[in-house]
Amino acid sequence: MSIADFLNSVDIAHFNSPEEFWERLHGLPNKDTAVIARAIFEERQSGRVDPVHSAFFFESLENSQFFHNVVSPYLDALLHELDANQLPPGDILELGSGAGVVACFLAQKYPEKKVVGIDLLPDVVATAQKLAQLLGLSNVEFHQQEIAGLRLGKTFGCVLSVALREEMSSGRQGSFGYFSAIAELPHALTATSSPLSHCVAQHLATDGLYVSLERCHDVASIASWVGEMQSEGISPSLEHSKMLIFTGVLTGAEKMPLLLSSRTEVRIDAELLLQWRMSGGNEMQSDELAVESRIYSQRAWRVVKATEFDIRDELGDAAVRVYLLECDREGLVYFTTNRGAREIIFETSFGGAQILSNKYEHLLGELTYNPSVVDVRSITSL
Repeated sequence: MSIADFLNSVDIAHFNSPEEFWERLHGLPNKDTAVIARAIFEERQSGRVDPVHSAFFFESLENSQFFHNVVSPYLDALLHELDANQLPPGDILELGSGAGVVACFLAQKYPEKKVVGIDLLPDVVATAQKLAQLLGLSNVEFHQQEIAGLRLGKTFGCVLSVALREEMSSGRQGSFGYFSAIAELPHALTATSSPLSHCVAQHLATDGLYVSLERCHDVASIASWVGEMQSEGISPSLEHSKMLIFTGVLTGAEKMPLLLSSRTEVRIDAELLLQWRMSGGNEMQSDELAVESRIYSQRAWRVVKATEFDIRDELGDAAVRVYLLECDREGLVYFTTNRGAREIIFETSFGGAQILSNKYEHLLGELTYNPSVVDVRSITSL
């Protein structure tokens, strides 16, 4: 059965545009569903991730069928990757199995294997069980249990987790405490074990495969996740891993690291991870890492002026830096935050920093009067 046929059998809704989604949402018989969904999507746009959201989107089979592709825009791309890769011998464990679509797909693809799904939310587990019944699958089962501290008493040939790490770590994703993801890489790779990486280590067979797809939005976040795994003796094969690219109907184009990992003593270092992340060709060149790489690859940049802003918003405390940089006759106004944003706001190939001085000061003025700013100070280096 093709992936399209499988999704049709599950009756997962597909939307061609945001307008179509909102129109069909507001046309649902239950008007409360539209009101609750809009409020949750507004929270998600501000960066909040809450397991309770899953309870709403997947609390019934009907909700799951309508919302799944919207709240899990990676679904089609992930299923294609799982379909293209032959999993090793042994049963399959999905941590954070949600509404059970991925687990049911694997159960259908591998009828000789037993697939076990674990999720925290009882209503969501009930939805997954209904889906398995709908598809007539007898080799898949779902259980309501905490991932942290999970002990199933057996190991699995394949362990899978999708967008689970952020839900197990206070709901906040992003880069905090540094302004250079590239400079942070060696430190990020020393991250200690997490409840998720420990759970995987407890249940992955000696020759097993761990497939993870996490919302790590910059290379330092990826490095922290790799560090958590490596602290448990698990490391990704960069040769077989990739940045999974997909387009969400509400979120647009996104990338997430699809890491294929196994038990090994070989560890990934910062240079290898950076090379892997930058190896995607032209499609990678518009993202924050490419901008930062340009700055840090030319060590002759001189800091003419730089200002740091402490901010406090709905996501908590963070900071912004704005640099006026010069290298020979080139000039840049470079914007960076410790949440991972990197942007060249203005640049010139002649006249150096002097040409951009007024634009730099104008940008500072706009930021100074932003209501989120709580402190401003000059800095002297990158």
